[in-house]
Amino acid sequence: MEGGGGAYGRAIEEAVKELRAATPAVVETAAGVTFTGGVFRFPFLGSDVEVTYPGGAITVDASETVVSVIIVVLHYLTRSVGPLDLSEPVRFQGIQGASAYAAAFRSHAEVPLLQRFGEDGDAYVAALLALGARPLGDADEDAEVTWEVPFLPHLPLGVRLGLAEDAMPADCVITFPRRAGFAYHVEDLAVAGEILGARLLQAAEAAEHAAWGRAGAPARDSQGGAARGDPRDHAGRPDHDLAILVTVFDPVEADMVVSKLRSAGIEGSIQAEALSVVYGLTMEGHARHHVWVRTEDLVEARGALDLEGDPE
Repeated sequence: MEGGGGAYGRAIEEAVKELRAATPAVVETAAGVTFTGGVFRFPFLGSDVEVTYPGGAITVDASETVVSVIIVVLHYLTRSVGPLDLSEPVRFQGIQGASAYAAAFRSHAEVPLLQRFGEDGDAYVAALLALGARPLGDADEDAEVTWEVPFLPHLPLGVRLGLAEDAMPADCVITFPRRAGFAYHVEDLAVAGEILGARLLQAAEAAEHAAWGRAGAPARDSQGGAARGDPRDHAGRPDHDLAILVTVFDPVEADMVVSKLRSAGIEGSIQAEALSVVYGLTMEGHARHHVWVRTEDLVEARGALDLEGDPE
């Protein structure tokens, strides 16, 4: 378990103390989880989570997970108040105490979704379905309705995308149950929204990666440019026909690089490191975004960007 030190380590220690003080039967009911053999088990965005009691060791799909998920999950177990619903949804900035985090939440949780899916409703719906989401109410499976995502058993999140149309820009909003702000730390809800955004982007990247494998070339966006994707094979190795051109720490800068390459007639794609996306809200400046190009285009691409030496 990647606990780390400093503030994160202390936060995990305090959360584990809260778990040890809890009664498993009460946690089962309040959080909608099962408890057998000294382990809490429950679903989390399409994955299976196990949390030992009283130790508080967490695995997601039998693997260690990241700090942000550890803290959110531990707090969820000890602070759940029963089922919450989206009958009265509220945007993040409407949650008490959220004002200090609202700008960062918008930048790291919502804006990446509207940038990725604002003109690609099909990819958005496919990513939602991959996480087990469903249209809220009796709505059809349409990109522009509100979708309910089963984030944790008693904590659903909502997401609504407005597609770009004519002079209207795209927009994306993540919503929470109104009572969520009374049950959970506002910081936990902020990170929950960003984790959701990251998982949706990962689901889309997985689909694009599969498309790369079928077509043998990068997917194309609606404007004919290179789409975001994950240029690795199923074992996690870089594709032998692709190479990292440059690594940057700002997604906007990465988009600008790809745009400049496109104007030079060079295909490029962006791979955001999954952990960096999740950590982005609380570890500003640590998110790495790799820009990939075909190996045969590497020299020309470096020339287009006036790069010399190591792309790192």
